[in-house]
Amino acid sequence: MVHRWSWFAPLAPLAVVLLTSCAPKEPPAPTITAPPPTAAYVPQADFCFSDTGGSAASPLCPVIPGDIGPNPAIAQKVAYNGILGGLPTSAATDPQTPFDNLSWQTFVALNWTASAVSQPAQQGLQGSGLRVWQSWPRVADIFGNSPVQANCNNIPAGAMVFSIASNGKGQPGANNEEYIQAATGDPLIDVSGNWTIYERRVNDIEVSYLQAPRGNKSWSLTNLAGQGAFVKAGQTVDFPSIRETSTTGAIEIKAAWRVLDPAQRSQNQTKYFVVPAFLMVAPDLVTGGQPICAPVDMGLVAMHIIQKNPLTDNALEPEWFWSTFEHVDNAPLAQNACDPANPGNCSWFGNLNCTAATVAGQTYSYNSPNCPGCAVNLAPTPNSSGTPFSWNPSQPYAKAFLTPTGNPATPTVGTQVSRCYDIYTLTSELNQQWRGQLAAVGSVFQNYMLIGTQWGASLTDPPDPKFPQNAVPSLLSNSVVETYLQTLYDPKNPFGTGSCISCHSAATLPVDNTTSANL
Repeated sequence: MVHRWSWFAPLAPLAVVLLTSCAPKEPPAPTITAPPPTAAYVPQADFCFSDTGGSAASPLCPVIPGDIGPNPAIAQKVAYNGILGGLPTSAATDPQTPFDNLSWQTFVALNWTASAVSQPAQQGLQGSGLRVWQSWPRVADIFGNSPVQANCNNIPAGAMVFSIASNGKGQPGANNEEYIQAATGDPLIDVSGNWTIYERRVNDIEVSYLQAPRGNKSWSLTNLAGQGAFVKAGQTVDFPSIRETSTTGAIEIKAAWRVLDPAQRSQNQTKYFVVPAFLMVAPDLVTGGQPICAPVDMGLVAMHIIQKNPLTDNALEPEWFWSTFEHVDNAPLAQNACDPANPGNCSWFGNLNCTAATVAGQTYSYNSPNCPGCAVNLAPTPNSSGTPFSWNPSQPYAKAFLTPTGNPATPTVGTQVSRCYDIYTLTSELNQQWRGQLAAVGSVFQNYMLIGTQWGASLTDPPDPKFPQNAVPSLLSNSVVETYLQTLYDPKNPFGTGSCISCHSAATLPVDNTTSANL
C-alpha cells in the first residue's frame, strides 16, 4: 500500500505504485504438492478470467480481469463474517476465493511478456523482453523527476534504470524510485546488506484520468494549479473502473527489489524474476558525496497491485481491490503467527512479540539464521544529522546500518524480518493450485505467493472494535513493503492499523490536505 506522503507528497502531488520483470528461459519446475485440505471444501482456481482464454497446454492466460468473477457469497451479503471462525463449507459461503482468483489472474497477466500476449503461457511467461506492466509510466513520467539525480554516463544499453533521487538537501526524493517504505519513513535491509528498492507504475487509464479528470485538462491532478481548479469547481476524485473503460479500471503497481550480483545472474534467474539494471544514487545521499553509478541485477521480492473495483453489488464499498504478492523465501513466519480467521486471538498484540520461527536448512532474503536473538521487524537507526539513511559508495550499500551479531562468522546482519500474519487457509490452498500451473510451464513466477486480497465491504463484523470495519480481511500487510506496519500497536505506525484500505482512506490532495484522494 502507498500512503499519504508517498502518494501525495508535495513534489509528487499524486504519486502511485509499481512492479518489475525478466524471467529465465529454462527455470527448473519443481513439483509443488498441495497440502491435505483442512476442510471438506477446497477452493477452486479460475486460471483465466476469459472463457476463451488459455490453451490446450495451459489454462493460464494474459487477460487482466478488472473485476471479480461470480461470487455467490457476496450476493448473499456474506462479507467479513465469511472468513471468521470456521472455514466456509462451499463456494456459496466463501466470499474470499473470487477476490484471490482476481489477484492471481492479474499477477499472471501483468507478468506476461508484452511482445507475446498472443502466445500461450509456455512462451508468454518465460523468456526475456518487456512485461506488460513495463510499458506503463513510472511516477516520474507523470509528475516529473525529483530535483537531484545522479549524473551517470556509463548506462549499458537495455538496462532498466533505477534512480534514487533527492531534494538536494540530503533527503530522498519521492518522484523517482525509493528505498524508504511508505508511512513509517524507514528502509529495509536484505541479508546481503543492501537497501531494498521500491518502484511504482500506473496504467494508462489512470494516467489519462490524472492528466484530465472528466476530460478537463485544466483540472489536472498532476500539479497543484490543476488540483486547485479541480477543488474550486467542487469536483471529487473518482478513478475509473472497468464500467467506465470497458477494459480494466485504474491500476497501480508497487514492486520491491533486491540488489543482486550480475555475475550470478544464471543462478538467480532460477529463483527470482531478474531485471538487468543500472543503479543511480544522487550524490548527497551517498557517504563521501560521490554519486553511485553501478550495473546491478534486481530480483523481484514483492508486488502490490491495486485496481479500482466497479460497484457491481451494493455489498461492496467503492474501494479498490488490493492484491499483495511476495517471494516465497522472503522471511519466516512468526512462531505465534496470527490467524486471519481469528485475528482477535493474536498473542503478540500489545507487546510486539512476532518472533520468527525459522526452518532448518531454509534460507531467506530478509532473515539470517546467524542472529536468532536479534529483534525482528526493527527498523535501522537513522543518522542523527545529515542524510538519515546514507548509502555506502559500494556494496553493501547499507553497510553503516547493519546489526552486530556477536558471531565472528557473520558479524553483522540486515533487517531481521518475520511475517506476523499467517496466510488465510483458503488463500494458501489456492496458491498451491496457481503455483502448480506456473511450475507446469516452467515459469519463475512459481516462486511467488499471494499473501492476500483486501476488498471493501459494507457488511462487516470485526471481532474487536480496534480492527478496521471497512475492509476484508481487516488487516493485510506485506512483510517487505510494509515491514513496520504489520504490528497493530507499533508506536511508530502513524495509522494504528495494518490495513491497506484504512491507510489509504486518509490520503488527501496536497493542494488543501483535506480533499480525499479516493485511494
